[in-house]
Amino acid sequence: MNVDVESDGESSDSIDANNGLEIAARTGPNVAPFSINNPTEGPPDSTFDLTLPATHSYLGNNLEELRGRTILDDGIYMNLPLLVKQSIIFPGQTLPMTIFDKPTIDMLQKCIQSDRTFGVICLNYNEKVAIGTTAEIYQYMEGNEAEGFRVKAKGRQRFKILQVIQGYGKRSANVKILPEITLGHPFLDARLASLDNLRLTPKNLEEERKLDRIERMDAAVTPWPAWVYKQYDPRRLSLKIKQYLQFIETRGSNIPEDPVELSFWIPHNLLLDDSQRIMLLNYDCAISRLQRELAYLDKDRIFECRNCSSMICKQSDMFPMSKEGPQSAYCNLGGVIHETITVYKAYNLVQSREPASTEYSWFPGYAWTIALCTGCGMHIGWLFTAVQKGLRPEAVWGLTRKSLRSRTRRNKKRSESPGY
Repeated sequence: MNVDVESDGESSDSIDANNGLEIAARTGPNVAPFSINNPTEGPPDSTFDLTLPATHSYLGNNLEELRGRTILDDGIYMNLPLLVKQSIIFPGQTLPMTIFDKPTIDMLQKCIQSDRTFGVICLNYNEKVAIGTTAEIYQYMEGNEAEGFRVKAKGRQRFKILQVIQGYGKRSANVKILPEITLGHPFLDARLASLDNLRLTPKNLEEERKLDRIERMDAAVTPWPAWVYKQYDPRRLSLKIKQYLQFIETRGSNIPEDPVELSFWIPHNLLLDDSQRIMLLNYDCAISRLQRELAYLDKDRIFECRNCSSMICKQSDMFPMSKEGPQSAYCNLGGVIHETITVYKAYNLVQSREPASTEYSWFPGYAWTIALCTGCGMHIGWLFTAVQKGLRPEAVWGLTRKSLRSRTRRNKKRSESPGY
């Protein structure tokens, strides 16, 4: 990818479904119109191996793998080397990096020699956020000066910054590792023991109804009705969220079953703004995160250009090209990390006149072309087109999170809302 800088009147909500992937043309020396005839309203079939992008093979196939896992005790105080980024990472998220900065390379090399762990914090509106996520290096390669130092790391645990220590080109912080609080079932102290042999983890609608009847009997001996307790049941919150995200799962992506993992997966894979993501990272319990995320998903949303508000796509147009989800962090040849959302349908975009390239392609078998907003000319992302015969989808858009913002569609309500 050769775009090295991340881009940080009201548009109409109407969409002509017959246009498919047709792109509005914009005249000028650096852009050219592009269209794909796709009259169908639904997403295309996929023959692409969704496990490939998660390996970040564009970084090279000869990275050295580190064994073991570092788990830091909850509540401990420690000193962590810091890496400041313009985005937020969450536990479970993969962070691919190509580093050319010598002090940062030295810091990562020292991490590899010790516990492989460093801290990642976000630089938000020129202010450092007081909360971050530890990242553990699991693969690396020491290349030459032109290739850079290549690293794959995984987000692990949240931490709170107590004091930043900076000097001699190095940055670290005294931090507290934050615990992840797991609450028991809301009926744990009030449920009727005589019904315990009837309790089960529902696998279908009929079993769900049986459990509902049991929980209504449990609630009969409490001051509150059953529906109040269900709002604090992480399993039910997770099931309701997964109903909203069923369109992603049916398109091939894996959505976590565990409520804690799901609560971190959502902000990484949906277009929440930085303030919302920081707020979710501050919560120490999955229930609070799931409740906030459910409120976000309850509204029908569109994605628009952050600069000129031109409509780009709908949230339902997301099409995962990775098993990890429809949005992932990828690193380009210059070391810039782009959080990229893949969609199968987009509007008000145009490709540049540069020829399509397979160099450093994040999706093996696809060539990329820079995509610009027709309203303001800002870099929005890339158009990935298949270069291998029989590879589907034939084309997919990769849109950078920093170039988009999400808003609720006006005069539009969901026809159905999954109930508790």
